[in-house]
Amino acid sequence: MIYFLIIFSFIFSFGVQSFSLPHNALQLSNSNSGIANSDNININASGINNIKNSVSFSSLSWYQGVKGSNIDFKWGKTKHHYINVYNLSADNIELRDLVPNDNPIGFFDIHHISISYGFGTSLSKKINLGAKANFNYNQLYIDESYGGYMNLGLSYLYNQFLSFGLTAQQIGFDYHNNTNYTYPILLGVGTSLNFANLNTQINADIIYNEELDSPISVTISSISKFSGFGIITGYYFNENKQELSCGFSFRYRKIQFDYGIRFHDSLGSPTIFSFKYHI
Repeated sequence: MIYFLIIFSFIFSFGVQSFSLPHNALQLSNSNSGIANSDNININASGINNIKNSVSFSSLSWYQGVKGSNIDFKWGKTKHHYINVYNLSADNIELRDLVPNDNPIGFFDIHHISISYGFGTSLSKKINLGAKANFNYNQLYIDESYGGYMNLGLSYLYNQFLSFGLTAQQIGFDYHNNTNYTYPILLGVGTSLNFANLNTQINADIIYNEELDSPISVTISSISKFSGFGIITGYYFNENKQELSCGFSFRYRKIQFDYGIRFHDSLGSPTIFSFKYHI
């Protein structure tokens, strides 16, 4: 019970924690990094321009057995479009009194669902822009909230080796208890190094999260690809939390499978399995 309240108070507070809720295996395995010129739409909306047209499905096993799913659809050539439906939920959670006992005094459910639309385009061969609009609904026991916000992103390809990126997220409002709240702003800056001779990309991001007690976080990740097979690692560092993550990717023709896992000492290890079909 305590674990669920901690998890969903974190997820369902009026800050949606875009940086902290990976939608697919890639985002989980690389610690949701890659603000500069990556395929991670969640961390920088300009990443829409880097993704080939595809449809993907993900199955999520979050902390303490919370389950979820994610569906992505990407289309367009010079004007890039993206639709995403994401949810997390847990049913029939036991509600107990302050004094532990064998019989629960009741049961409750928790749910989170978000629907997003993204658009991206290139100003030149070096500059990509992207924007993503999101609507979300949260329910914890009898408490409900819903809201909408915008994510904005820009990436700059300095050369084939070095890229930079900027992102601003959660620009919007949440409606809770008959009151509108402004979402806490999430800002990020990042760089990517592409070692073509090693088939490896390294990402490093600095993130400012207005909602956290220690607002500055750092993420570092690497992606190495060899003949359709990729190995992914990530590390998230904040004064109050540090987490390792890793995963792999396998592609055969138009079909791709991805797996990601994150390690947490007390809450367990969330995993995501993704299936993608390239159109």
